[in-house]
Amino acid sequence: MTRTPKSIRRLLAAATALAACATAPAALAQDYGAMIQQSMNRMNQIINQGNQAVNNIVQQRMQDPAVRQSYQQYLQQMQSAGRQPMDFATYTYYYVYTNGYSRGGIAHMNRVENGNRAAEMNAWQGVRQAEQNRAGAMQGQRDSYFRNQQEAGRGLMGQSTYYGPSGYQAQLPHTWQNNTYQQHQGQRYYVDQSGQYYVLGNNGWWYPINR
Repeated sequence: MTRTPKSIRRLLAAATALAACATAPAALAQDYGAMIQQSMNRMNQIINQGNQAVNNIVQQRMQDPAVRQSYQQYLQQMQSAGRQPMDFATYTYYYVYTNGYSRGGIAHMNRVENGNRAAEMNAWQGVRQAEQNRAGAMQGQRDSYFRNQQEAGRGLMGQSTYYGPSGYQAQLPHTWQNNTYQQHQGQRYYVDQSGQYYVLGNNGWWYPINR
């Protein structure tokens, strides 16, 4: 079985990373174990398909007399230079990739390899961003749950959180009677006949606040 060359592995890694990036932000309501297993299954399927395609091409071209002759010449050159040669399968792969090690083919391979590296980097950056988004969303869920628990506890004590303009926020008793004025923690409040709460601003105007 021929190993998948680096360029194919980089393309597969980029494709897998992009798939993970696409699914990660929507994973909050899903079973993370199942999601990870599904991603791994997709990755394995892509890798197996890529390996099979590469192996088929390489095995076919290894039977080509022109490739065999070229490899023998290559072996002689490497032996004369005292260098370790590639095995026949790897040589055949690059023979196909570079169109017989032609100048134009080598330039094409370099362009593709550079593009693969850039795509891989972008894909992993997308994965990191997706992980950060997911972590932020999970923290948001935890914060929301904590706030809800706090609010439930205040409700048992007859209080609620009221919000108003300019970021106003206060914990107030929600049992105040209608048509009453209240003084609470140094602030003046009014409850109208419908139960609407108001807070008195520093400018003398009354502002509605709501739970």
